Amino acid sequence: MKFYTAILYFSCLIASVLGQTSTTTPAPLNAGVAITNPVLNATAYAGSNYTISWTILDPNATTIETISLMDGNAAALTLVIHNILTNGSIPVSDLHYNWTIPANLTSRQDYALAMRGNNSYVTYSSFFSIINNNATSNNATSK
Repeated sequence: MKFYTAILYFSCLIASVLGQTSTTTPAPLNAGVAITNPVLNATAYAGSNYTISWTILDPNATTIETISLMDGNAAALTLVIHNILTNGSIPVSDLHYNWTIPANLTSRQDYALAMRGNNSYVTYSSFFSIINNNATSNNATSK
């Protein structure tokens, strides 16, 4: 009887192991990069130069097609500037982009960048602030 119990036990164990499926987690859908600047709560100034930087996550990522400026709640960001790139796409291998922040942006603490790669997916930055020291209620806009 012990022999049959042992056979049954090992048969169940083997069936259990062979019946398991692989549960690998798919790679996140992003632009193939991780934005390293701006960091959370960084401050930039309207009218100044600002360096956006990133690291490469996906070796197949080749270009950044657009970088959009967004603001608002993370669950429903609002488009402020569709594309801050001035000369079309840029190579991912550049690892940075120098942006002249428009002088007419409203001071806010909830700006974010949305970087779209050649794979059509988007990577978002952390929230950061843009301060406009020259803004007045008559000439500053955010949209």
